[in-house]
Amino acid sequence: MKIVSRIFLGLVVLLGVLVAVSNSSPVELHLWPFSDFVVMPLYLLIVLLLLLGVLIGLTMGWIAGHGHRRLARERRRESDRLAREVAQLRADLAARDKAAGKQAATKEMPSAEVRSLERQQALVDPEGMDPARARG
Repeated sequence: MKIVSRIFLGLVVLLGVLVAVSNSSPVELHLWPFSDFVVMPLYLLIVLLLLLGVLIGLTMGWIAGHGHRRLARERRRESDRLAREVAQLRADLAARDKAAGKQAATKEMPSAEVRSLERQQALVDPEGMDPARARG
């Protein structure tokens, strides 16, 4: 792709040089409301008009893109706000899980409840009764 763009640029420069060499005769440029006129080579007039057209086109494109740029800014702000909200919710969830883990570790079942669960397990599965598994 780089080679194609360089070849294209070379052709444009070659065309510009050919226009400049072929059209070097002076031309009078009269602007209507003014009585003065400007004398310049024809190729310079052509180049100036091309540059003026490019500038007008760029300006029109920039103005047309204003709505898209505004919408992109709004969506970026919303995305940033939602990312901050997700981070805050994840931090809250981690803190809540950590607090719940501490409460579960400090809260132990009384021995009467443990024995009751072991008896129930023995009634349900008398052969597979493992006291270590019933307590864990």
